[in-house]
Order: sequence, then structure tokens, then C-alpha cells
Amino acid sequence: MPPASPTPTPLPSSAPRERARTARRGHPLETAETVFAERGFAGATMAEIAARAGYSAGNLYNVFESKEALYRELITTRGTKLLREQLAILRAPAPYLETLDRVIDQLLQFCVDHRAFWVIYVRGLTGQEWSGGPIPVETQRLRQELEEESVGRLARAMEQGEIPAEDPVACVTLILGTLHHHIVHWIEGTGSAEELWQSAKSLRRVLRRGLGVPA
Repeated sequence: MPPASPTPTPLPSSAPRERARTARRGHPLETAETVFAERGFAGATMAEIAARAGYSAGNLYNVFESKEALYRELITTRGTKLLREQLAILRAPAPYLETLDRVIDQLLQFCVDHRAFWVIYVRGLTGQEWSGGPIPVETQRLRQELEEESVGRLARAMEQGEIPAEDPVACVTLILGTLHHHIVHWIEGTGSAEELWQSAKSLRRVLRRGLGVPA
């Protein structure tokens, strides 16, 4: 009888390594978010980000090859997270106005949790700062999906009589423009969470009136 084949030794799972890699990258991103918001892209340095994150500059460069790479990953990571969360809300079955309220709540909570990110993002939109370069393909895809889902979700609500019939593209443009203006106004003001949540009540009323439903 031939000898039994030896039992193969299982390869170590890559999951712990991936978790460790994610953790190494995540902590400097939190610090970089604050430093870029305080100093601007031009004024921020890898040395300061490393020191405030508890890294040596050399170790930070082992994780991110340059300040540009760190900045780009920050913008991409935060933006992708927001887009995915918004998509999940839009795709969940619920009455349209309830969905709209959840979208607003999620967006405003994201603002509170990542105010520094919004400072950076708004500077990029207005040309005050480098925007991070070309938008990554995955982020472009998510943006397109969010736009299509927003229009489609509103169109279905109009067909079902939840919202008075109008051009859904124009209505989505109204909603997004109003939300963007609201966030920019908050960032330029005191930036307190209390102020943001208090103003959310009037924001909901404005959007409902714009959609032709009782406020």
C-alpha cells in the first residue's frame, strides 16, 4: 500500500495582514484630514502629519509614497464611503419622503463626523485648493449610480402619486443644489453640530415645498 500523502499545510490567511494594512492607513488619514483642513494642501507637510499621528516621517512614507498620494486617498476614501451609504438608503424600500429624510440625516451626520473633510472638499470645488487630481474610476462609477438612482427613485415616486409629477432631473438638481448650499453655509459659519441640526428643520421644509408637497 503506498504511503498516505502528507496533509497539506494550510496557507496562512491574508485577512489579518489586510486588517493590519487597513489600520496602518486609516489612522494617518484621520490626522491628515485635520491637518489639511487647518493648513490647506500647500501648507500641510508630511512631517507634521506624521508627528501628530505618532509616526516617524519615514514610516508614513512607507504607507503613503507622497503628500499627494495621502491627500488623494483621503478624498477618495471619504467620498466613496459617503456615496455608498447614500446609495444604500436610496435602494432601501420606503416611502419617498421618508427616504429623503434619511438621506438628509445621513449626509448631515457625515458632515458632523467629518467636518474637516467637507472643508477640504468645498475648497476643491471652489478652486481654492488642489482637488486631488482626476476622479478615480470607482468614484466616478458610484457618482453616476447615485445620480441615476436619485432620478429613478424620484420618478417612481411621481408615477405612484407620492410626489406631484414634474421633471425628476430638475427636481434632483434642486435637491442636490440646496443640500450643497446648506453645507457650505454651515462650514462658513460656526460649524457647530447644534447649528447644523437646528437648520435641518428649515431645510426639510424648503425641499418639500420645492417638490410640491406639504411642509
